[in-house]
Amino acid sequence: MASPAAPTTDSLAILNDWLRRMSDAADVGDLDAFVRLFLPTGWMRDLLCFSWELRSLAGRDKLVQYLSEKIAGDEDTTRFSRAGLHDIHAQTTSTLGPPSEFAIPGGTAKGVQGAFEFTLSSPPRLGRGFVRLVPDPNSEWKAFSVFMNLEDIKDREEPKNRPLGLYPGHATWEEVHAAKMAAIEKDPTVLIVGGGQTGLMCAARLGRLGVHALVVEKTARVGDVWRMRYPNLTLHTTAQHCAVLYDSWPKTFPKYVPKEKVADFLESYAIGQELNVWLSTTVLPTPTYDEECGRWRVTVDRKGEKIELTPRHVIMAAGMGKAYMPDFSGVSEFKGVLYHSDEHHGAAPFKGKRVIVVGACNAAHDLCIDFVAKGAESVTMIQRSATCVMSASTSDKIIFDVTFNEKFAVEDSDFMNHSMPHALALRLSAAGGTQRIKAFDKELLDGLANAGFKLTWELTPGGGEVGLLGFFFERTASGTMLDMGCGQLIIDGKVKVKGGEITRFERDGVVLTDGSRLPADVVVCATGYLPVVTNVTSLFGQSITEKIGDQVWGLDAEGELNKCFRPTGHPGFWIAMGTFQHGRFFSKHLALQILADELGVRG
Repeated sequence: MASPAAPTTDSLAILNDWLRRMSDAADVGDLDAFVRLFLPTGWMRDLLCFSWELRSLAGRDKLVQYLSEKIAGDEDTTRFSRAGLHDIHAQTTSTLGPPSEFAIPGGTAKGVQGAFEFTLSSPPRLGRGFVRLVPDPNSEWKAFSVFMNLEDIKDREEPKNRPLGLYPGHATWEEVHAAKMAAIEKDPTVLIVGGGQTGLMCAARLGRLGVHALVVEKTARVGDVWRMRYPNLTLHTTAQHCAVLYDSWPKTFPKYVPKEKVADFLESYAIGQELNVWLSTTVLPTPTYDEECGRWRVTVDRKGEKIELTPRHVIMAAGMGKAYMPDFSGVSEFKGVLYHSDEHHGAAPFKGKRVIVVGACNAAHDLCIDFVAKGAESVTMIQRSATCVMSASTSDKIIFDVTFNEKFAVEDSDFMNHSMPHALALRLSAAGGTQRIKAFDKELLDGLANAGFKLTWELTPGGGEVGLLGFFFERTASGTMLDMGCGQLIIDGKVKVKGGEITRFERDGVVLTDGSRLPADVVVCATGYLPVVTNVTSLFGQSITEKIGDQVWGLDAEGELNKCFRPTGHPGFWIAMGTFQHGRFFSKHLALQILADELGVRG
């Protein structure tokens, strides 16, 4: 998000004039005039407005190609004409405030940015947009980027106010709630596999839109996926960034919420949002889909009872695949303790021990902090490849204290955060944004480099310094470290760093690729997880993978996340994953697509 600058121009007048020209073009169906509102290299991010997809278009040619595509079964209608864009007007009353100036990257000129609202005709829908305007060489204001975001389907809008809480026939809430839960269990429209934060937020969103969703969760309590993580885990981004849909953390919670509080809050969230969650429940192999009736046949094991469900939609919200454990040579000879970071339950039992942590990303750093704090004799981190590093203080300063400042409503922060196409954000990062970020962390980065810790901000050599953002979009943040204090331990020598890979284990240590030997009593592998598609395949079989492909997450050719919160290639099968912020924001888009299917308007 570009930081607002003190206004020196009439930002509202500039925005209104541009919106008037947009409205004029839309009213008469003049696609050429509409596209000329953009810079020749301008971008549009379209989330479910001109198509029932998530799209990002770069440049006028791509815009024309996209918006002039014919609608299937109607050769006389294009995406642009069918949408029926109208009633376009500036939005000035949200917590984002009125239009403002922003500093144009790479220069001294100022642009104008602001939000607007609009209506779509076919089907009748409501949308919200955001535009960044810059003056072209002729001093005409053109769009550098435009965000078109679907907000609601008319007559099925998401309620904004509290429910009344009074029921016909003087029924009690308990009676009404029991009837609702029974109806969901009898015929769930949506089955959500996974009761972590993403699955719960998807269920809450669907519920607000009147769609029956049943959540199945393999653990015994909501929140156990957090309770079972390592003891010193906290959320690595701020409480506001990690807020839960409809129900943010209490103001008394710390800025970085510890995992126990996350777990207990999610448990109370499921109750407060009146979600139907079946605990200790697993999906049995192998669900089947009936193309003719458009329903799944899914058998689940609920605490030993086999139950068959026939939902129309399945949302896979079970997170990444299983923990990845490298296949080391000589493990049987090792007399010490070897385990994956997923199984770390605290460093206290290893006081006075020689510890090796394999990996150099977030979990590895958290575990090293734990081992140092609990008195390990030595802690050595084996760094297998260079790591992209940013300090938590810098991420707060340039991201979370700006876009996710608590003066903004969370939904407005989400809207702004997604208003710029991912691919454009990465280009700006590579063009100088990452260099500016690195300057904030110079002391930390220099200290790490001097300690032998390898650093990178490129996904591929020579591919441009896309920074942490690029690693998040392409690798689910694998290969990154948001420093919460381990960096200083490395600089101070309390955590040693050794580059390379383990080639084999010996009785009391490991041998690395360079032939060096490290003594060890404990080896912990913070080596990440298998891709999410392995989770999909294990539950739904190889046949579904053949339809959806093996690329889940990562950016597609346009810069949108592959298969996440959007059509996967298999009817009635959806994947929801990512950070709290992703589940909070994109649960709306996923729910709207499912609702549109149920209403028969998603053409």
